[in-house]
Amino acid sequence: MRIGTNLGIGSLLIGAALSATPLQAEPRSVVASILPVHSLVASLVDGIHNADVLLPASASPHGYAMRPSEARLLQNADLLVWVGPDLETFLKRPLSEPRTGRTLISLMDDLDLELLSTREGGVWEEHGHDHGHGEGHGHGEGHGHGDGHGHGDGHGHGDGPGHDSGHEREQDQGHDHGHGHDHGHDKARAQDHGHGHHQKDDHDDGHKDAHIWLSPENARHIATGLTEHLVRWDPANAGAFERNRDDLLARIDALDAELREQLAPVRDRPFIVFHDAYQYFERHYGLNAAGSITVDPARSPGARRIQELRNRLDQDDVACLFTEPQFRPALAQTLVEGHHTRLGELDPLGSALEPGPDAWFQLMQNMADSLTNCLAPGAS
Repeated sequence: MRIGTNLGIGSLLIGAALSATPLQAEPRSVVASILPVHSLVASLVDGIHNADVLLPASASPHGYAMRPSEARLLQNADLLVWVGPDLETFLKRPLSEPRTGRTLISLMDDLDLELLSTREGGVWEEHGHDHGHGEGHGHGEGHGHGDGHGHGDGHGHGDGPGHDSGHEREQDQGHDHGHGHDHGHDKARAQDHGHGHHQKDDHDDGHKDAHIWLSPENARHIATGLTEHLVRWDPANAGAFERNRDDLLARIDALDAELREQLAPVRDRPFIVFHDAYQYFERHYGLNAAGSITVDPARSPGARRIQELRNRLDQDDVACLFTEPQFRPALAQTLVEGHHTRLGELDPLGSALEPGPDAWFQLMQNMADSLTNCLAPGAS
C-alpha cells in the first residue's frame, strides 16, 4: 500500500514538474521569396525554425512562373516574408486569397525602411551625389542598436505580426529622383498598421524602388523590424530571436565598414548599369552611377534611350557598363564598341550563391568586388 502511495505521489510530482517546464515549440515553416531576403530571415530564425527560399537564385522576381514544388512550399508556409508586390509580381495572385494560419510580412509595407523612388532609364542628370552619404550614421545612436541594441521599446505595430492576405499597393505613374531623404530612422512610427508608415524620400509621387536589400541601412532595419514581428508571431522564442538579431547587426556593421573603405577609391568613377536596381547601394556608398539601359529588365529600351546612352558614352569618361547574370543583353556589347568603357557584371540577387545566413554578406561583398575590379583606374 505504501509503495503504491509513494508511486502515486512520485508520479504527481513528476507531472507537476513537467507541466512547469516550458515546452519548446515545434519548428514552423518560414519561407522567404528571394535569396538575399532569405539570408537575413535565416539569420534571425537560425536554430529555431526551418527557413526555405521560394525562388531559385538564378531567376528574376520581376516575372516568374512557380513550379508545383514551389507552389506547395508557398501553400504550406506558416510565415512568408517577401519584398512586396512592387517586386515579386508573380506572388500577387496566389497571395490574394488568405489562408488560415499563414502570416505574411511585406518588407516594403510592414517595416520602416528608407524607400527611394524609381528613376527613369537612360542617362541620369548629374545630381551631385553626396560622397558623405551613409557616413557617420552613428550606429550607436538613432538606429536602435547601439549600447545594448535598444530593441523592444516603442515598436508596436498593432495587433498582429503581419497581414494574413495579399495586398497591392497603389502605384502612381510618375517618376522622380527623390534625392532628399531623412536618415533619422528612429522617428515615432505611425500607429496605424496600414501602409504608409515607412520612410520615404521628399518627392513621394512615384513608384518605389523595390531593391531594398542592397542598402546596409535597410538590412539593419529588416533585422530589427522582422525580429519584432517574429517575437509576436512566436513569443516562446523571443530571447533566441533577439540574440540572433544582435549577432546579425554586428555582422552588418562590420561588413559595412569594410565595404565603405574598399569602395572609397572608385566613388567618382562614372558607370552605367543594365537596369536600375542599385541606387540603394550607390547612395549608401556615394557611388557615381551615370545611367541605366532600362528600368524594367523585361522591356527593351527604345531608340531614343539608346541614343542618349551612346551620346553619354561618347564623353569617354564612363569607366564601366555592368550587365547582370539574369539578363545578358547583346546591346551592352554593342554600346561599348569604340569606347574605352569596360564591361562588368553586377548580380543583385546572388545567382551563384548557396542559400543561407551568409548569402547576403557574400552578395554585398561580390557587388563591391565587381565594382572595384572594373572601376579601378588601369583595370583590364
